[in-house]
Amino acid sequence: MSDDALFDVFDQDEPSAIVELPKNVTAIEQVTTTTTTTTTTTTIIKDDEDDGEKISNDKRVWEEDDDQTDVNIKRTRTELLTETSSGGFFENVPRMQIHTVETIESCLHEVVLPPNFEYVPLKAPVGPPAKEYKFSLDPFQREAITCLQNNQSVLVSAHTSAGKTVVAEYAVAMALRDKQRVIYTTPIKALSNQKYRELHEEFKDVGLMTGDVTLNPSASCLIMTTEILRSMLYRGSEITREVAWVIFDEIHYLRDKERGVIWEETIILLPDNVHYVFLSATIPNAKQFAEWISFLHNQPCHVVYTDVRPVPLHHYIYPAGADGLHLVVDETGKFREDNFSSAMATLRDVGDAAKGDKRGRRGGLKTETNVFKIVKMIMERNLAPVIVFSFSKKDCETYACAIAKLDFNSEDEKHLVEEVFNNAIDLLSDEDKKLPQINTVLPLLKKGVGIHHSGLLPIIKETIEILFGEGLIKALFATETFSMGLNMPARTVLFTAARKFDGKELRWITSGEYIQMSGRAGRRGKDERGIVVLIIDERMSPTTAKEIVKGKADPLNSAFKLTYNMVLNLLRVEGINPEFMLERSFYQFQHFSSIPALYEKLQTCEQQYDSIKIENEDEVASYYKLKKKLELVQDQIAIMINEPKYLLPFLQPGRLVTVKCGDLNFDWCVVLNFHKKPGEKPLYIIDVLAHLTFESAAQKLTVEIQPCPLSERGEMKVIPIQHTLIRDISAIRVYIPDDLRTKESRQTILKSVQDIIGRHPLGLPLLDPIRDMGIKSSDMISYIKQYSTLQTRLDEHPLTKNSQLIYIYEQYERKAHIEKQVIDAKNELKKAQSLLQIGDLKRHKRVLRRLGYCNSADVIDLKGRVACEIDTGDELVTTELLFNGVFNDLTVSQACALLSCFVFQEKANEMPKLPQELSGPLRLLQETARRVARVSIESKIDMDEERYVDGFKPYMMDVVKAWVDGQSFASICKMTTIFEGSIVRCMRRLEELLRQMCCAAKAIGNSELEAKFTEGTQKIKRDIVFAASLYL
Repeated sequence: MSDDALFDVFDQDEPSAIVELPKNVTAIEQVTTTTTTTTTTTTIIKDDEDDGEKISNDKRVWEEDDDQTDVNIKRTRTELLTETSSGGFFENVPRMQIHTVETIESCLHEVVLPPNFEYVPLKAPVGPPAKEYKFSLDPFQREAITCLQNNQSVLVSAHTSAGKTVVAEYAVAMALRDKQRVIYTTPIKALSNQKYRELHEEFKDVGLMTGDVTLNPSASCLIMTTEILRSMLYRGSEITREVAWVIFDEIHYLRDKERGVIWEETIILLPDNVHYVFLSATIPNAKQFAEWISFLHNQPCHVVYTDVRPVPLHHYIYPAGADGLHLVVDETGKFREDNFSSAMATLRDVGDAAKGDKRGRRGGLKTETNVFKIVKMIMERNLAPVIVFSFSKKDCETYACAIAKLDFNSEDEKHLVEEVFNNAIDLLSDEDKKLPQINTVLPLLKKGVGIHHSGLLPIIKETIEILFGEGLIKALFATETFSMGLNMPARTVLFTAARKFDGKELRWITSGEYIQMSGRAGRRGKDERGIVVLIIDERMSPTTAKEIVKGKADPLNSAFKLTYNMVLNLLRVEGINPEFMLERSFYQFQHFSSIPALYEKLQTCEQQYDSIKIENEDEVASYYKLKKKLELVQDQIAIMINEPKYLLPFLQPGRLVTVKCGDLNFDWCVVLNFHKKPGEKPLYIIDVLAHLTFESAAQKLTVEIQPCPLSERGEMKVIPIQHTLIRDISAIRVYIPDDLRTKESRQTILKSVQDIIGRHPLGLPLLDPIRDMGIKSSDMISYIKQYSTLQTRLDEHPLTKNSQLIYIYEQYERKAHIEKQVIDAKNELKKAQSLLQIGDLKRHKRVLRRLGYCNSADVIDLKGRVACEIDTGDELVTTELLFNGVFNDLTVSQACALLSCFVFQEKANEMPKLPQELSGPLRLLQETARRVARVSIESKIDMDEERYVDGFKPYMMDVVKAWVDGQSFASICKMTTIFEGSIVRCMRRLEELLRQMCCAAKAIGNSELEAKFTEGTQKIKRDIVFAASLYL
């Protein structure tokens, strides 16, 4: 296929799904009314009056604690919407009203009202608007602005680049017109800086507060990170008492596992008289979030939702190594099964050609070559600019350097790039201008190629953002963080892979991640359609592909978790307590709203259970229990024989083994070879020839294979398995042909296995774990005896002779499974009706009491007040170090180096060799962390001591000390392999922690320590590490 043919698919005209909308439509009329339910509960909190006595670290769950009742001195600051009833749980549930407002096709508008509110239709605005726009507003923008004009809160849920910022700008304009204060919160400092620039240019009366920078803090409109607003609320800042509107940009950050809780805390703590604007990517449960806001602050909350993109997208799959693209989702959202099947067939053909050895293992295809080919074609077909998403910083740089062989900019554009770049780095010292990263990035930029990831220096990232926004970068290679918040659309988006490593496992990207990143394609007012290309180098099933490219957005689920800083602040502030935070969290609310569905599920399960009638059920039950006991013993035997030292000597090619993976049981498979997988734990991957169903044999993913009984028709295929999945090891080996690439050779082995099974009607002989494999441990001898006894009892059971045994057993097994579902449903229902995480709160309080942060009456002590000042690092360990005098004898540079362990969060290749002046303080930190961990474990907190201690990472200690001692940035970069941007981020977080440590030292009246931390702050804030943002 020719190069032109690669992109011929883009020229195919597709019917547009976009309907022209009348410009004068305003939707305010009520159409339908529905009712939903939510609830809250009044809970008596029980806890141990812990005066330091040791609690045994047993395995009882917290509900079984014999703790004494804890007297709560404080009351929550608001009354619950309804009193709890002693009747059924449905009687406890206050009714939230939901009204659907009439609107046009492309927009959904609903309003949630508290139970004591009467619905009043929105009024059309009177008088001139607070802000005029030069363009016609979209329906969803007009709907949302109408809500603002009626002084009512609104959640706007729309795709990336749909124009949600218009609504936020109107809220700012309206507040300034009415002489009110408005706060605009963002999830990251970079976005705060960008928003400050945009809003300051238009409104002037705008300030910025990010921790790093404070500009015009008395302004009527304040831009800040959510953390800053949270801190203000806990400290009772005057600003928070004056605010009329709060805008939460990118509210879907609330589901972030690490930082999402900050959004919940902030929303809960804000007063009821504040009104809100929530801007979010598309979320399927937007209405549920609005219900929570309405319940929380006793006010109406509107939901304005649209899934219409201003620029429709075409989604293509590019099979790695192939010659063409395949349109899989057109602009109407239709999934093209035929095109997808064609793509899969192409990939299969290319993959077969790339297989390299006689055992049938798949060969590799160079993604770098595929990316180069596609980007080159994008430029030739005038589909730039393109954002190329990769899932690692290293990949971004590799692909960018490969594509830099091409040049996308004219001479005039090169001069402009150089001018912008030089103006940006003029802020730096002459020495910093010579940094390797600065010198290497300019040649790429002049060619129209950019890189954007967290390892870049902030000033370089911002320069690249500005160049990209001005159209001077044609191909931007970025990690997925670029898709969050920054308004940087392109014409085309390219994914270099469909799988990512998320820190725990290599997995397919979710549909929500795909939607967020692909949403950057298509520039409003410039492109008729956006192009999205996904490179796949694995054989995806149609189901997996649909889930990615056509799936729903990720729901907005709470990531609420208790932190010690939260608990201490709530104990410190008058009028509220930690229970108040728990009962009003979105986490709790979501469980309350699940009660009706759980009750229905329970009833269904109970009906199914009652419908299964089994004759002589007691006899069947005894057989079932015997069988399950036997399986448990088999599991223990399998664990022991699968230890590599016993297993590996018997994994010769041709060995017959059975494999059990979850509920899947594979009959006798043939071992081909094995290899060790890199990692801390010994894990071996074994290639086996297994008998699969014809359908699953055609799939490439092992997660989608289905075993086929050897007595039925199927296909033999090589699959990789973990060594821990082996169940039985036969004493028999079969002959393996030299070449297994042909189906015929694999089927020959199948016939050999079937012949062997036929010659052994009582089952194949197994290796004896003790006699053959040499496992002579007392545990193995015990398990073998148990197995023999149970097998004898099972053989002698009366049910064994029943001709209907298999059917009866399956029926009873199904009934037992349903019984477990009934028990689980009851537990879920009980959990949903109770105050969640109350056990965690009890355990957190125990730890705080034992360490001396508060007393048994929940009155906060001096240590607790000090810990309240710290939220950038571990508040307990930092406070313990402070009170133990660890910092007293350290120099400024030693103290800064030690505190770097609290703020550096990335992985590093190797541990630095630390001198005694640093290793000594590190040892004290680790000992302190171990003591905190032990107290936590004794208090029944689920914690791994080693993992907790390892969380304090010393990889930047020598670098930080050198920086504080005055060395240049260039010289400290040579001390480590850590990316320059990661060093800067660590230093900036360290400066934030040092400021908090100053406040902590001041709280205990130690002026010497306060001066030491202040000096550290001054020494760390210099040169490129704290270069001003280009947006300011």
